[in-house]
Amino acid sequence: MKRILAAAVLILSGCASPPPPAPPVSQSRLAEAEVRAAAMVRAGEHAAAARYYDEALRIAVSIESPDAIAENAINLSIVSQWLGRDADARTALSSVLDNRRAVFPQRRILQAELRRAIVELAARNASGAAAWAQRAGERCAGSCEYAAAILNVQAQIALDAREHAQAARLAQSAAERARSRSDRAETANALRILGRARLALGEYPGAIDALKQALDIDRELADPRKILADLTDLSRASRAAGNRLAADEYGERALAVSRAVHDARGVAEMEAQLRRP
Repeated sequence: MKRILAAAVLILSGCASPPPPAPPVSQSRLAEAEVRAAAMVRAGEHAAAARYYDEALRIAVSIESPDAIAENAINLSIVSQWLGRDADARTALSSVLDNRRAVFPQRRILQAELRRAIVELAARNASGAAAWAQRAGERCAGSCEYAAAILNVQAQIALDAREHAQAARLAQSAAERARSRSDRAETANALRILGRARLALGEYPGAIDALKQALDIDRELADPRKILADLTDLSRASRAAGNRLAADEYGERALAVSRAVHDARGVAEMEAQLRRP
């Protein structure tokens, strides 16, 4: 009987699935760094997020994982830009754009090109932004998931160049493309740029309408930086339209958001705007 039981145990043991192997230590460290970075972003701790994304990028390079290198380089560039560290944002993206050894997915290269265009745009390098946006646009061929984002960058470039009518046309196209894909974030971005272009053109009711739509979406998405931008632009548009009461109301709301997100420059600018006669 004991021999029969022993045989049964051996048979059952052979049928059981072995436990899955533990992931390699480097993979576990990479995943942990990425999770911590994302948590820091949600908490608004951007400096800490940058440190964790930098750690994740170094681990990804050490294990030669092209997709992980690209993902963490792009995320590091985003938080570096939020921190005002444009040079660090460029350096992070160079891990993809200047890397001749790794073979990156085309989607990741396009993302990095688009990100570089955004970094150059924020740094007031219009020609650099246009060149990188063109590269991304050619890779996208007008039909990829980032088509609306590329159009938004091109619209902002036109707006910065005071080509207001062109900016409005590009932003309108971006909004239509984003809506067709149910991309609320890019829809809001397009509406914000459209509102700014219409404000510059003196089309105040149209500007206010577009900016209100952008604000509604950004509040649904709970994005404080975009909400602040919408409220600030609504204050300016309302003032330009002669509605001082609405301008002050939007300004006070923008001031509250600036203080909540510890945006010292935004606080100073909004306080100065509210003091204007």
